[in-house]
Amino acid sequence: MLNFFCSLLCLVSFSIHAEQQLVLRVAAASDLRDALNAISHEFQQTEPGIPVQIVFGSSGKLSQQIQHGAPYDLYFSADMHFAEQLWQKGFSQQAPITLALGHLVLVTRSSLKPAVQLDDLEAPQFRHIAIAEPQHAPYGDRAKQALENSGLWNRLKHKIVYGENVAKTFQLVESGAVDAALVGIALVTKPEQIQPYPVINQDLHSPLVIAFIKVKKAQSSVEISSRAQQFSDFMRSDKAQKLLLSYGFTAP
Repeated sequence: MLNFFCSLLCLVSFSIHAEQQLVLRVAAASDLRDALNAISHEFQQTEPGIPVQIVFGSSGKLSQQIQHGAPYDLYFSADMHFAEQLWQKGFSQQAPITLALGHLVLVTRSSLKPAVQLDDLEAPQFRHIAIAEPQHAPYGDRAKQALENSGLWNRLKHKIVYGENVAKTFQLVESGAVDAALVGIALVTKPEQIQPYPVINQDLHSPLVIAFIKVKKAQSSVEISSRAQQFSDFMRSDKAQKLLLSYGFTAP
């Protein structure tokens, strides 16, 4: 009887492990948080047998994790550069697929009169201004570019506070910890609602090209590879594209 229960326990443990192995693991730039969660939900309605697990973070740090062996199956970057880099280094099964364009918006703490243009940030009430860490986060890099090309960087850099990624940067201004922030439009845009914050002129910074790859792993089952392809195909469907547009992204 003891042997029977031991065998049963081993079988259950093996089944749980096998089920965990079949989870589709996705690494994604944090500006995609709301949009990709919505798309993933729609995908799992279509393919209920394919669980999807998404980890959000800065594009650069997630890229580093993949290069150090993190077990992601798909990678979504807020900057084509990081996806191209993984492709060139042999970590991708195919060239990056372009999804959309992201946009920077200027968000003001709710208790202050809103800033409507970058020049407004010179006003004394804006003591702390948040951007994402430029080295790892594309939105932080583009925010710095926009301030530099506006001639404001040297006058404002003493006010700058850095967030780990663009989602955490938005949390800083949302919580009132800073007075203003430059973040991704998708974090402040909801479907069927008007986006209330000023969009930064794209001529002031390099494009934010959203792209993704299927990650090439040393060990990947045929089934996981097939599931990754299904999700990849769904991302290019009309339904997924409409969801991206509803969160403020635009067609590339």
